[in-house]
Amino acid sequence: MSLRLILWIGGAFAALALLLWGITLLWGSLGIGMSGHGWFAYILGGVLTLALSMGLFLLTFHSARHGHDDIDDPGT
Repeated sequence: MSLRLILWIGGAFAALALLLWGITLLWGSLGIGMSGHGWFAYILGGVLTLALSMGLFLLTFHSARHGHDDIDDPGT
């Protein structure tokens, strides 16, 4: 892995942590609480959504780079 990719991934996790911290402050100031199960579901949903989108993008790029999207007979 290149240093640039590691920095991008680290920055993404830092942004995620900052957003979770901000959401916690916002909900705390409104008097709304969430249980541990709620936080687990919230974080798991975000992680699985990111994993699904990364997997779909990977399949798209893999398909395009290996010629799966090319037309076999351009005359038809």
